[in-house]
Amino acid sequence: MSGSTLALVIPAFNPAAGLPDLARSMVEADPSLFVAVVVVDDGSRPECAGIFQAVQRGPRAVVVHRETNGGKGAALKLGFAHVLRGWPDLAGVVTADADGQHAPSDVARVARALAATPDRLVLGVRAFVGRVPLRSRVGNVVTRALFRLATGTAIGDTQTGLRGWPRAHMERALDLPGNGFEFELEALFDALDGPITQLAIETIYSKANESSHFRPLQDSLRIYRVLARHAVKRKPPSK
Repeated sequence: MSGSTLALVIPAFNPAAGLPDLARSMVEADPSLFVAVVVVDDGSRPECAGIFQAVQRGPRAVVVHRETNGGKGAALKLGFAHVLRGWPDLAGVVTADADGQHAPSDVARVARALAATPDRLVLGVRAFVGRVPLRSRVGNVVTRALFRLATGTAIGDTQTGLRGWPRAHMERALDLPGNGFEFELEALFDALDGPITQLAIETIYSKANESSHFRPLQDSLRIYRVLARHAVKRKPPSK
C-alpha cells in the first residue's frame, strides 16, 4: 500500500445503536488505512446523543454535528470540509453508510484501491442478488440504465454509498448542487472526465432495509431530475 493519507466519512441520521461498533469494525478491518473516522450527525433526534458519544470513544473517531437535518449530501459535504481542514495532506476519503450495508472488509478494499491510485474515483458496486428489497433492485436497474443512456458510460451501481473519493474530486464536490441522495449522482457526473474503478462488493440488506432514510417517491424524483438535466446538457454523440 502507498503512503496516501485517507480518512473515513460516515453520514448518519437517527442511527441505530450498532453504529459505534460498526464504525470501530471499519477501522479494525485494517488499522493502517485511516488517520481519522469522521461521523457526521445530520441533525439526529436528541435520543441519539448517547450513540454519538459512544462513537466518539472509538479509535480515531470524531463526530461533527449539523443542527438540523440537511440530507445525505449536506452531511457528506460537512464531513469533507472537516477532514480537509483537519488533515492538509489528505489524499482522499472513503465514504460508507451508517446502516450496515457495507462490510468492513469491503470498506478496507475500497480504501486500499484509493490509496494505490489516489487519482481514481473508486466505487463499491453491489450485484443486487439474493434477498434485495424490490424497490432497491428496480431503482438500481432503472437509474443505471438511464445513466448509461445519458452518458454512454456503464456504471454498475450509480447510488452506492461506498466510494473512494480522490482529494480533487472531494474538493469539487463541496460546490456541487444537491443536499440529498441526489448529491452522489451529481458527483458521479462530475467524475466522468476522469478514471473510475469499480470494485464488486457484498450486497447487504438487513430487515428489508428498514433503517434506510431513502424516500422512494421524493428522493427518486430528485435523482431523475439530475439525470434529465445532465442528459439535456451533454452533447449527442457524433455520427
